[in-house]
Amino acid sequence: MLKAINATEAKKKFLELLERCKEQPFLIIRKGKPSAVLMSNEQYESIMETIKLYAYPEIAKRIEKWMKG
Repeated sequence: MLKAINATEAKKKFLELLERCKEQPFLIIRKGKPSAVLMSNEQYESIMETIKLYAYPEIAKRIEKWMKG
C-alpha cells in the first residue's frame, strides 16, 4: 500500500525517502492531488516485467493456470 506524503515534505526529506522507498513506495501529493510515485528500482523493474508478461495472452493464461495450482 502506498504511503502518501505531500510534495513539500517529500522535497525536504528526499534523501530519507530514497532509503525508505526500498521497503515501501510513496505517493507524492501535489496541490491536493496524486502527482507521482516514489518506489525502489527493484519494485519498478518487477512491475514492468509483470506488465511485459501479461502483454502476451498465451503467457498470461499459463501464469493464471499456474497460480491456481
